[in-house]
Amino acid sequence: MRRTTFIFLCISLLVATSLHFSSDKIPDPDILYHFRHAEIYGRAGGIFGVDFPWAHYSVISKFSSDIWYGFHLLVAPFTAAGDPIWGIRLAGIFITSAFLVSFYIACLYLDIKPAPLWPFIILFSSPFLLHRLAMQRPHVLSLGLHISLFAFLATGNIWGVFFAAWASTFLHLSLFWVSFLILGAFAVIKFFSEKNFPWRECLALTGGVLAGWVLRPNPLGAAKIAYIQVFQLTLEKLKGVPLDFGSELLPLRFTSRSNYWLFTLVWLCMLLFFFWRVFIKHTPLSNHVRTLLLAGASLSILFFLMSVSFSRRAFDFCSGFGVIFIGLVFSNFLYKKQLARTVLIYVFIIMAAYSFSQRNQALNSIGWDPHRFESVAKWIESNSEPGEIVFNLRWEYFPELFFWNTRNFYINGMDPIFQYVYDPGLYWEAYYLNTGKMTQFTCAATSCDEKNLKDTYKVFKEDFKARYVFLVKPVDAPLYYYLLSDSRFALKDENKISAVFEVK
Repeated sequence: MRRTTFIFLCISLLVATSLHFSSDKIPDPDILYHFRHAEIYGRAGGIFGVDFPWAHYSVISKFSSDIWYGFHLLVAPFTAAGDPIWGIRLAGIFITSAFLVSFYIACLYLDIKPAPLWPFIILFSSPFLLHRLAMQRPHVLSLGLHISLFAFLATGNIWGVFFAAWASTFLHLSLFWVSFLILGAFAVIKFFSEKNFPWRECLALTGGVLAGWVLRPNPLGAAKIAYIQVFQLTLEKLKGVPLDFGSELLPLRFTSRSNYWLFTLVWLCMLLFFFWRVFIKHTPLSNHVRTLLLAGASLSILFFLMSVSFSRRAFDFCSGFGVIFIGLVFSNFLYKKQLARTVLIYVFIIMAAYSFSQRNQALNSIGWDPHRFESVAKWIESNSEPGEIVFNLRWEYFPELFFWNTRNFYINGMDPIFQYVYDPGLYWEAYYLNTGKMTQFTCAATSCDEKNLKDTYKVFKEDFKARYVFLVKPVDAPLYYYLLSDSRFALKDENKISAVFEVK
């Protein structure tokens, strides 16, 4: 067993290293934000200095708390590397490896055979998930910890339940509700299948979530931010407010070019096989095994429905619990059959080859060059006073600007809902400019007419008190050409991608 685990750890490290050094580009710019925020905790303010004025017109700044506090502390040691890009890659290797280890532990607790194979099956289940698991972001560890939480619930490991719930909440507060969702599905199925309600596990999980929330600076501020990101964002989306947000918050759509077809097909086949064996053929199973299978199936189906109806980010959990369910079905019905084991190996090889090639192709073609804003961001840093405000035209520019320049403050960063809640008027003024709907004028209302139009220069100067305006020329061409034509703005620095104007 020790030899098997050692070999698994070595392979995990090698695979993670190859993923994070396979391209000069990065899969997501949020990586840059998280790394730089982690580095800030090593400065004079220390780990208790949670003020974040860099997202100036945002509730992140207003409530002075960090919903990813535990994750940033975990990444902080990697910021000591001399080259920050090198540090990001080292942190990514650690995070991906930690995910694989947590999934391996879950397979051991759930008696899924062969345990060392299934972590790599989930890793390569689809190019979509491989892309997301090869990121230095908190959702990677959140997925692994919630899978471990399920395994600890299933085996009645009270301390395991507590620490998994604590760690997942401490690392990523906004996903606290996932722990309760897993608990709810497991508890209901266990009660009807075994006539036993897991009271002790409920208390342990609740205590872990509360500890993960409270054991951080300013937990009340963090709770307010988490509420806005999880619940208020949902309410505003249901109202039809045109909030801009990342593609991971859009519903999952299946098309002929979708790269998660293969996993979904395998998962659906295993669901049909399971229901046929249990409910039609009536294959005898212990109550415990029946509970695990039904809980795994229910959770994977539930997260799948969430991914196609609300947010594709839920497909992470659909894949995680889907692979756990497939592993349980395989271990309890097919493991002893040589043909089934052979088919599993071939399916894994096909999935791994397809996922690795597609992910690398996508990363090299549409990934982010971490240096693309470096020169302009450093020009602003060298030609401004500390704390002067940069109007970053789009919220998604913030991670890269913040990574290269922490001397200045920016109007918003992370999710746009944070700016909308801080001040809807400021949000709308920026919205009409960053969508290209207006240039010379903008307004602070959901609909604009001549009565409420405001001069863009005055908006920059008086409402946002910005000294500089930063934009990306290919995307923000209408405003770029307008600023060039208005003598109240001065082009100070630019390259092929970005430009910065001074507000005179």
